[in-house]
Amino acid sequence: MTDKINPQGRHGLDITQSKARAVDTARRSRESDTDQRAEAPRDAVELTNTATRLKRIEAALAETPEVDRARVDDVRQRLQSGTYEIDHEQLAQKMLRLDQDLG
Repeated sequence: MTDKINPQGRHGLDITQSKARAVDTARRSRESDTDQRAEAPRDAVELTNTATRLKRIEAALAETPEVDRARVDDVRQRLQSGTYEIDHEQLAQKMLRLDQDLG
């Protein structure tokens, strides 16, 4: 058994309006999806002033040598010449402070 397909539908009903509504609904759905994607916020990163300053400090520290060669050479020269003097009171205070910080 076969049915003749025509613009009037299977049983002579006019389906052009239903078809037009379905096409219109699909179009609006696509447009809505496109609008939502266009309006969706984009991921963004914004650095605060503090973060920017920290980055500059990190860069400056990366360029600074870990050892102050001039100071090391000065202390070495004074030790060899016997002119290096140790401040025992200052040394004791720093040792106590370190002990408190670690404890």
